[in-house]
Amino acid sequence: MKIKEFFFLLSIALGSILLAQCSSSKTIVEDFHTETYNTRMAYFGEHPLQKGQIVFFGNSITQAGEWESYFPGSDVVNRGISGDNTEGMLARIDEIVQSQPAKFFIMAGINDISLARDEKTIVDNYRQIIQAVKNDSPQTEIYIQSVLPVNNDFARYSRLKGKEGRIPSLNRKLKALADAENIPFINLFSYFADASGKLIASYTGDGLHLTPEAYALWTNIIRSKVVQETK
Repeated sequence: MKIKEFFFLLSIALGSILLAQCSSSKTIVEDFHTETYNTRMAYFGEHPLQKGQIVFFGNSITQAGEWESYFPGSDVVNRGISGDNTEGMLARIDEIVQSQPAKFFIMAGINDISLARDEKTIVDNYRQIIQAVKNDSPQTEIYIQSVLPVNNDFARYSRLKGKEGRIPSLNRKLKALADAENIPFINLFSYFADASGKLIASYTGDGLHLTPEAYALWTNIIRSKVVQETK
């Protein structure tokens, strides 16, 4: 196994353990500075963004994507952190805007849902992230990607049990935010959900994270937005 793959799988495992161990139904105000978060931030510091890149910003679902290989010929960079939530992403948005990216694809919210954070808090964090990009990198094209469905039939993540219905609700609010901010909203949810609203079983190995087949679908959905000419 390649060293890069080993450390990514390790970060996924650590993030999964953290998610599974949170058993309280009360809202948790949790320090996002986990070991995985700090390790990735150190890596980002050693590999700074360059001006005009295409940035994928999110949690483990984003981190697991091999975006550079999915879009050969495009200057794509991965800024996903396993276990991250909208608070942690807001705390690190300065690194993104300072680089003046050409495009910015964001997906976030499932870890906030697992921590029982309310939708207002999640959307407010999103709004602050979007405003930071608009204010400090106004030429950047911003794309909000919907939160993906989960499949609790796998019984892997107890913190997400019974919360499947919160995902469409949050997505509606994120769509409203995108409309208000006049930026595109990419509805990935409908492509990944089965008839009952669960993540299609063949697209996941644990009910949350994605298979290569799922990443291929995601890539095809957004391809025209990634490779189109920048305004």
